[in-house]
Amino acid sequence: MPIKRFFSDDNFERVKRDFKFLSKLVQSSYGEYDLSIRENYFNLYYKGYSIGKIEPKRDKTYMVSIHPNFFSGTKADNPKYFKSKKSNGQYIILQLATEHLHPFFQKKHINEFASKVKKELSGEIGFEQSILTDNLNRKSIIIIDRQISDTELKRKRLDLLALKRVDGNTFKFQLLEVKLGNNNELKGEVAKQLDGYVNHVKAHFLEYKECYEKHYLQKKELGLFKKPTSKKIEIVEPVEGQIIVGGYSKMAHPKIKTLKAVYPNIEIKHFTNAL
Repeated sequence: MPIKRFFSDDNFERVKRDFKFLSKLVQSSYGEYDLSIRENYFNLYYKGYSIGKIEPKRDKTYMVSIHPNFFSGTKADNPKYFKSKKSNGQYIILQLATEHLHPFFQKKHINEFASKVKKELSGEIGFEQSILTDNLNRKSIIIIDRQISDTELKRKRLDLLALKRVDGNTFKFQLLEVKLGNNNELKGEVAKQLDGYVNHVKAHFLEYKECYEKHYLQKKELGLFKKPTSKKIEIVEPVEGQIIVGGYSKMAHPKIKTLKAVYPNIEIKHFTNAL
């Protein structure tokens, strides 16, 4: 199976029990925080930046990976909150016992991580985040995942994956590539990328369907969104793609015109800041 972005049943029960407090934080944040499920781990995001990769381990502990830019110098950097600490050169790796979870991820510490994120340049990450927050808890569309990849895509990553309502509890995949209007990839590269992702999901539709029906179910049980209200959904074909363009109208318009000339069937949505 090329994609498996959900927890095993045992790990899911652990995470559901041990992170009730974190699910509540995400739900009450209006999209500022996001919990994204991967293969037997999850990432906690703030404004599009990961402030923790959290992975359940066999010895009833959790491994937490966090970038030093967001962790070093915070009050969470204290041995009383973790069993061990090391670095792999890029991330700080912490081992936390179950009883450490809430003290480590207390609101005061998370606020410190978030304040460090605010110093980062946002660009397309910020635009992507605004799309997520503005489409939270809608019945017609669910942005179910971000930065999507699988074993065959390797390092290639789709920006956002949405589920678009067809009827009742039935949804279809809508793949979203997000670019600012000043991005030179709008000249054609983004269309090739999106076309490749759409064809890939079509070729592996049953695997993606199984993955994201379970992914939806686990996010729903974690209480990460209120709408839609159905506990289970069914995902059906066809698979669609859309390019989302933000701002920079003077630069974006000629690029979009060229894109549509070369790819006449491509769907493009342009958001502007015009008054």
